[in-house]
Amino acid sequence: MTTNKDCLIYMRTSTLTNKDGDSVHRQKSSIMKWVKSNGYSVKGEYWDIESGKMDTMVRPEFMRMISDSEILGIKVLVFSDQSRLSRDIIVQESTYRLLSSRGYSLISSENPDSFLSDSPTNSLIRQIMGSFSEFDRSSTVHKLKVSRIRKRESNYKIGKVTRNRTGKCEGSKRILEIHPQLESLILKLRRKGLSL
Repeated sequence: MTTNKDCLIYMRTSTLTNKDGDSVHRQKSSIMKWVKSNGYSVKGEYWDIESGKMDTMVRPEFMRMISDSEILGIKVLVFSDQSRLSRDIIVQESTYRLLSSRGYSLISSENPDSFLSDSPTNSLIRQIMGSFSEFDRSSTVHKLKVSRIRKRESNYKIGKVTRNRTGKCEGSKRILEIHPQLESLILKLRRKGLSL
């Protein structure tokens, strides 16, 4: 049996590298602060490790949350901020409209009013914030791409290369990167016609 003050909470990180980082703790802290100050009780937690531009309706944990909400009769879904719902304005708005039409209340703990009313002002603010999230995602992707190119170039100059002789930037370390002293041993063995 559920009360009117029950909710489900949703968190999302974009990559597995954020899995053990601060992202989930930060999101949960923000959500729980809102939950406690508004007298809600959390009946389920859901956490996806998915890209922010991926459609919410294909994220496994998001869909499990929707399924559980139907079973439990809980229509209040809380997440930390709009970027956790989606970093793509189209996905964010279509998710909001679909779930609102089914009676759900979507609540961003950072900006609670943005999804609770479809007034012209709230709609404008929600869409502007969604645009900022989309811009932030695009800008981060671009910065990371430029950084990888720069790292490949600098690694090429100092001899850290992949097997096809391009500058190395990502991937697992080769044995010679882990144990550089082995290089001279390998060269000696090769000169003698031997190998490791």
